[in-house]
Amino acid sequence: MQAVMFNSLLILIPVIAAQILAGAFSGATFSESPAVESIDQTRRNMDETFAAMAPRNAADKYKFWHDIISRELAARDVTAARGFLLTAPQMLSREDVKELMVAAGSEESGTEDERIARVALRKLPLDVSQRFNEAMGTAHNLETRPDEIDPDAPVIDTVDRAVAAATDAPAETVPADVAAPVIEQRFAMLGSLVDLANHSERWIAGDRVDEMVLKITGIGLTRAETEGGDADANIRALSILKSARRSRRMSEEFTEYMTDRLDDALPDDALKPALEEAFGDLATTKVRVQRVQAAYAGAISPKGMARLETDLAQIARIGALTDPTAAVALIEQVKDGADLRRVRLIAEAGGDRSVALVKQMGPSAMRIADTGVRWTRALVLQFMGLTAAGLVLFWVTVSTFRRNVRRRTRLEAPQ
Repeated sequence: MQAVMFNSLLILIPVIAAQILAGAFSGATFSESPAVESIDQTRRNMDETFAAMAPRNAADKYKFWHDIISRELAARDVTAARGFLLTAPQMLSREDVKELMVAAGSEESGTEDERIARVALRKLPLDVSQRFNEAMGTAHNLETRPDEIDPDAPVIDTVDRAVAAATDAPAETVPADVAAPVIEQRFAMLGSLVDLANHSERWIAGDRVDEMVLKITGIGLTRAETEGGDADANIRALSILKSARRSRRMSEEFTEYMTDRLDDALPDDALKPALEEAFGDLATTKVRVQRVQAAYAGAISPKGMARLETDLAQIARIGALTDPTAAVALIEQVKDGADLRRVRLIAEAGGDRSVALVKQMGPSAMRIADTGVRWTRALVLQFMGLTAAGLVLFWVTVSTFRRNVRRRTRLEAPQ
């Protein structure tokens, strides 16, 4: 009996240990909001990673840092360029870093990152620093321009340009009374209610329509009517998602994950009948748009929407910590909800540095996030079970050893 128990425990203990490790470090038990300790540790990991990227030779360190910033400027990724600019204390030689930190400490205004960026910019050649300033100025004036907008197109109103990009129509053709409510003018990819109505009618008729984009737009325009900070964050997050989807910068795994979330929030069996009823009678454009908006609002599942909003909150926070365009680049590495929280943690720890890290490391950047372990009831019970199994195994081992010793003693005793 003890032999069976011993062998069973040898099999059971590794299984329980594997479950504990999977639950602790897979991301399933991570908090929605990272702790200060996790942010600090992740920042230290990022600093060590950037330091390891640079060559050992002092002269090569500067050349590597200079070249990588020039590369990002040439690629017109100003956020990544600024991220690498902020890594000067980790990438440059000890002498350069000492000089840089003294100069940054003498700056009278701005956050620590702003002071480091200003001082680090002076260490670059004049032509590179001018290109950087020009790129920053362009990004400030046309910040987070959607990928679909032609950068060489004439500059028009930011809101109209965003709506035009989302609807694939000139901005002037969007009626003012049915234009999409825009909470954040710098980045609005939701489009217009007219566009939503047209695509919904095509979807009901069986035409090829991207259902993911359709539901993102429907939920976004419906929630835009809600007042409060959550509505603003949802619009920002849905705009980022729509941009990532349309630019094909979402992994297959994350696309499936978000499709499931959107389907739970806006189920087809509730949406299709509501839209069919909305398109049942002829009506003016304004009435038709109102019916479609009401159909989407009525089809939303509160429970599904609540689950979706947990992910939208992460995406909105990533966009707020960097910018929506950079958030699309970060989301490109995400495969599931755990990865989304990892990316949020990296953004919390490094800001624009997170974009530079992902540009340099790709999916491997996920390993930098030190999310720690949140002790849930299930995890505690598993750990208690592992401890109990270990104690039983120890007892069986000791008991078997003592019994064998006694048996050997009896056999060796004189008859």
